[in-house]
Amino acid sequence: MIDSTYGDIFRDAYATLHGGRSGEFDEGSERNAGEPVQAYLARTRSESLGIMRKRLLASEPAPALRTVHQLLVDLLTNAAAADEALAAQVHAYQCGQFHESVGHSNRLQELVVASQGIDRDLISEIRGLPDDVRSELSIEV
Repeated sequence: MIDSTYGDIFRDAYATLHGGRSGEFDEGSERNAGEPVQAYLARTRSESLGIMRKRLLASEPAPALRTVHQLLVDLLTNAAAADEALAAQVHAYQCGQFHESVGHSNRLQELVVASQGIDRDLISEIRGLPDDVRSELSIEV
């Protein structure tokens, strides 16, 4: 049996990475006065990923969910690192530091490729869960 609180946390974390849960909208933080849209989007995404990762790490999955739990934590970690690499790449490019920009771009590519593999593993693991566990999680993949 899956604790309903854990199920909510899992679904929220999954939705953070794979698109929002239908019918729900999180207003999140507001844009600061004078904050460029790009900075606002980066900040709020970073906050969202960090909060979800902390919530997931603070929760205890049922034994049947330990693997998918860790994969989801790994994906949240990679998503935050990819966002940081992208921001660093854009900043270096805007500053005319093209060699540095390419280095950040290469790091971003590595993170994206790794995340694709983790995501495939996550979806495969979710599909491999017993029907009753998947039903309790209310996750369709």
